[in-house]
Amino acid sequence: MSRIVVINLGSGNLRSGFPNVTALLWEPENPRPFKFTGALPPATELNAIYRRWQLIYQALYRTPGWHPRIKIEREDVTNVSQVELADICTQYLQLINEWLDAEEFRSIDRRLRSHLHPGEEIQLIIETDDESLRRLPWHFWNFLSDFPKAEIALSAPQYQRVEKSHSRDCIRILAILGNSNGIDITADREILAAIPDAETVFLVEPSREELDDRLWDERGWDILFFAGHSEHQEEGDRGLLAINPADKIGISHLKSALKTAIGRGLQLAIFNSCEGLGLARELADLHIPQIIVMREPIADRVANAFLVHFVKAFSRGSSFYLAVRQARERLQGLEDKFPCASWLPIICQNPAEVPMRWQKPPHKVTRHADGLRDRWFWIPSLIVAFLVILIRQLGLLQGWELSAYDRFMRSHPPEPPDPRIVIVEITESDVQDLEEYPISDAKLTQLLQKLAPHQPRAIGLTLYRDFPVPPGHSELISQLQQQSNVFAVCSFEKPDREVVRSLPVIPDNRLGFDDFLIDPDNVVRRHLLFMKQQESDCNTGMALSFKLAEKYLAAENIFPHRPKDTDTPVKLENTLFHQMKRNSGGYKTLGKGGWYMMLNYRSSPVAETLTLTEVLNGQFNPNAIEDRIALIGVTASSTSPKSFVTPHTVAQSPSAEIPGLMLQAQMVSQILSAVLDGRPLIGVWFWWGETIWIALWSAVGGVIFWGIRGPLRTVGAIATAIAVLYALCFLLFLQGTWVPLIPPALALVISYGLLVTGNWSLVNDK
Repeated sequence: MSRIVVINLGSGNLRSGFPNVTALLWEPENPRPFKFTGALPPATELNAIYRRWQLIYQALYRTPGWHPRIKIEREDVTNVSQVELADICTQYLQLINEWLDAEEFRSIDRRLRSHLHPGEEIQLIIETDDESLRRLPWHFWNFLSDFPKAEIALSAPQYQRVEKSHSRDCIRILAILGNSNGIDITADREILAAIPDAETVFLVEPSREELDDRLWDERGWDILFFAGHSEHQEEGDRGLLAINPADKIGISHLKSALKTAIGRGLQLAIFNSCEGLGLARELADLHIPQIIVMREPIADRVANAFLVHFVKAFSRGSSFYLAVRQARERLQGLEDKFPCASWLPIICQNPAEVPMRWQKPPHKVTRHADGLRDRWFWIPSLIVAFLVILIRQLGLLQGWELSAYDRFMRSHPPEPPDPRIVIVEITESDVQDLEEYPISDAKLTQLLQKLAPHQPRAIGLTLYRDFPVPPGHSELISQLQQQSNVFAVCSFEKPDREVVRSLPVIPDNRLGFDDFLIDPDNVVRRHLLFMKQQESDCNTGMALSFKLAEKYLAAENIFPHRPKDTDTPVKLENTLFHQMKRNSGGYKTLGKGGWYMMLNYRSSPVAETLTLTEVLNGQFNPNAIEDRIALIGVTASSTSPKSFVTPHTVAQSPSAEIPGLMLQAQMVSQILSAVLDGRPLIGVWFWWGETIWIALWSAVGGVIFWGIRGPLRTVGAIATAIAVLYALCFLLFLQGTWVPLIPPALALVISYGLLVTGNWSLVNDK
């Protein structure tokens, strides 16, 4: 999208200067503009040099072979040459740039340059009603040399948008070929007639009534074109069109018809004739979106060349402004015979309107009698599905798929805290009040003694106790021997850390590991339940979360059935826990990592929370402990506890982390909620199910291509299909199945794009 700059010169003139110049800059992604202010000094010499330039230029236009599309009635200027014109052009351009480089205006120039990039398309609109300013060759401002995709336009100070009602399948052009006495406009007709994607209606030397009647056409027009003689009336600053040898009419004679045509979608008027600024001024009062006119008399060959280059660039997809600039600059090749040819074309823009774009007609369907294409249009969809699946298997989509998984997880409906768990956290306040860390064995013993009378079903001690923390170590050993429902943690050896053992007093059947599986993007999405048991100081093959849940469920007479075959799911009551296979679901680049499944997070808070101080002081409801699993751990940030990024926190900037204690609570809650509440566990389809799913959505892209016509309907159908895909994936996710979202969406869009590009079942009906 183009950037738009509107420079309002405000009140003033070249004699007194312009004290209040403002520049507004619109960026495509921001509907509100930047505003810069400055001024321009007096420049009376610009008026004088323009008059000298104009007299010499018009005198040269009397040269045989120029065939100007205007009748020049001023007195002759004798003894002029192109050398004289070249000298005065050099002076003229130097004066313009010295004026625009004035200190008062330099602040605007600098601010624009700092916000714009040379590679961007820029609409640079000069807003003024001063006739002397409108005639200046603004395109020689040095600013445009540094921004090769910028083009100048003129605008009236007042403008508005006109409500339009039109629906056309192709561009409609009304071409008026007026009085051609002494000039050749047949070339203009040939150019317009050769445009393949437009309907062009020609009016050759029409009467005023014929022209007026055509402008009222109910189907409307997109472009109004005029070629022939025109003239400029100094009195009233009006332009006249010679529509035939006898009649000359102005815009005012067609006012009602033109207003109607604009309301029916007329977007552009092109006057490929001389001195059109007067015509543009009158048309601007009717709020037409864009006009192209010539500032001064123009030779036949120049007018024809501009039309050729503009139509070619514009109809082939260039933006309106870029097409005008390209066509204008191409005229420089004629300036050895027609000086200043590239000075002449100028856009007159209504800033309230979006510049016109060339609309390609919709393709028409031609079906083969044998219906082969009807039967085989789905082949590209299968090819796309295969390629997307291949790319997915290489892991190139893993990041996107995991991001989609996180979004689904964050979109979960809120859930109440798990009533079977209570968290006892050692907070920053506890550490400061006790003035000790690690928490001494004596304090830990006291904590266990406070919890024991309230009969928690299990106590999970997530604190590492691989060495004594005096005082009170012997008392802690004694307490752990008496309290058979206390479970402790250990941790396996890692590349950057040795194994972390637990206290020897804790038997293996009350020992669980607290190792977590962290994805390549540092997010914990998986729940590690079992590892191959090894002879080490961490002599357990079960996670602490499973040990605690197992202890809790035993009181409900629910015991796990874990077969030796790892492919067989673990069974607790009627709930099956399926191991997630390596490189299944959205994961394609994972190595071996134990027996795990996806972690279905509960929204925060996961469980009721008590602080260490509250428990030691007895400031809690005993019902918060009875028959629950009590998890004990550290959350104080100053102690640098183990903390992790989750799908809920990864979207925060920067990504927030939760303590390992809270992660353990999530994992215990997942097991208990699945067994006792029927809360879904998250699983994935087999590879062949995901393959069929992706192929089906790739086929949807083919169906949209084959069955829906029109760009708006197509965009709407693709958007609707992706919305349905998203909704289905999310609903399945809520039910406990993580199905691919990104691969089928890509397959759908690419399949449609491949069919359009390859034109598998459409041909142009021209």
